[in-house]
Amino acid sequence: MTEEAQESEESEIRWHIEQIGKNRTILEQLEGGNTAGGEVFPETQSEIERVKAQIAQSELIVASYEKKH
Repeated sequence: MTEEAQESEESEIRWHIEQIGKNRTILEQLEGGNTAGGEVFPETQSEIERVKAQIAQSELIVASYEKKH
């Protein structure tokens, strides 16, 4: 792997790590604040599932990178 390719890969991994943190914060806000009578709005539940999927995808990418290095 060239030095340029390695730097690009490391930059992508840093981005995913940042996204994990940001998405976890968003997830906490969604899960904690958007309920009606104890029930989560369907739109909010959909967004929660989308954010969880993004977190899982980024975690897999970072774990794969860490396993290689």
